[in-house]
Amino acid sequence: MEFYEAETKYLAGNGDDFTPIARTLDPECVIRQPSSLPYGGVWRGHAGFEAWMKSFGEQWSRLEVVDPVFYTIDENIFSRSHVHAVAKHSGVAIDWPLLQHFVIRNRKILELTPFYWDTSLVVRALAG
Repeated sequence: MEFYEAETKYLAGNGDDFTPIARTLDPECVIRQPSSLPYGGVWRGHAGFEAWMKSFGEQWSRLEVVDPVFYTIDENIFSRSHVHAVAKHSGVAIDWPLLQHFVIRNRKILELTPFYWDTSLVVRALAG
């Protein structure tokens, strides 16, 4: 999926260019992250999504979505994958299974909701 490639490049490039990610997003996009995470909350529109990416990028020095499998039902896409990541401040490397729900409008992401396997694992890695 183009979004995953753009996300990986954005994080690897220290958030220099949001344009490749923006191309994958509907202008009214919404991302929902678990409130227990440092970048938790509901983020809206391109500006909100970019603010989330910056907050997310402050926590991770590397993040890669591996072997995604996509299941499509009408405008809904479910992605089952595995994430490999390294926490920026602690250097702790973790990996976890991830399920994401995308709602698509006009071939762009309108809504994105990730379902983390273990948010406490993520919080511990970020805290060191």
